[in-house]
Amino acid sequence: MLRSTIIASGLLLFVSPLIPAQLTAEELLVGKTCPVTFQNQAVGILVFSRAWYHSSRSNAAYIPGDNATGVGLEIHFFSNDAGDTEQLNLPNCDRYRILQVRHSNTRMVPGEHSSQIDVPEQFLAPFYDNDPLEYGRGVHQVPADDHDKPWHGRPVRASTVAIYDTPFVSDFWGTEGENIDVRFETCVVCQRDLHYDALLSCGQWGYQRSYMGGMTGWAEPEFQPVQCLPQPTERFKTTLNNSNRIEYNYWLHWR
Repeated sequence: MLRSTIIASGLLLFVSPLIPAQLTAEELLVGKTCPVTFQNQAVGILVFSRAWYHSSRSNAAYIPGDNATGVGLEIHFFSNDAGDTEQLNLPNCDRYRILQVRHSNTRMVPGEHSSQIDVPEQFLAPFYDNDPLEYGRGVHQVPADDHDKPWHGRPVRASTVAIYDTPFVSDFWGTEGENIDVRFETCVVCQRDLHYDALLSCGQWGYQRSYMGGMTGWAEPEFQPVQCLPQPTERFKTTLNNSNRIEYNYWLHWR
């Protein structure tokens, strides 16, 4: 049987009794919850944690320091009874995945684009919940690297699927005279082994670093609050269609 604990905003988090209680002490701090639907039926929620700040993946804290260059979020999908693959499974999913697209106005390294699927170039699949990126499924400990996280050690989480994202942009990639603006669209995918995948609901979020000029360069990041989306935006779909790094046409043309 699972032991349950209540996290901020009243969500129920299930924790395995096999994991020592002291590991569950640091709870998920919820910043925003978004409904996830399939054909207008609720199949779960997408939970975005409270944002934190870090300096090129170090010195993480919930209050940004003067040298902060990026932000961090943990993003969890919790399926309900209607969406659970072991229960009603209304969408007929074999599993749930997280697919994220990044939009940025920064200078790019060769081969990158202002709008692209947010995974490394060598990936064969577009999903964020893949090694070596930071993710979890079911009852799991958070990623081992806590340098860019506002906690120490490995607290326990429990969700259908989760990702841990800590993006940053150093001053080197900024364009003189312009604010650095980075936005993400994070969507839940119903993955099916024998049929088309389905793109479900999403959340938009990001951060901006204001251009200060002179020796200052760019200010610390200002988090852009999460906005819930009942379905992916047209820009999200266009980015998938135009991707020449990683093709993802499963939702249009089955592999």
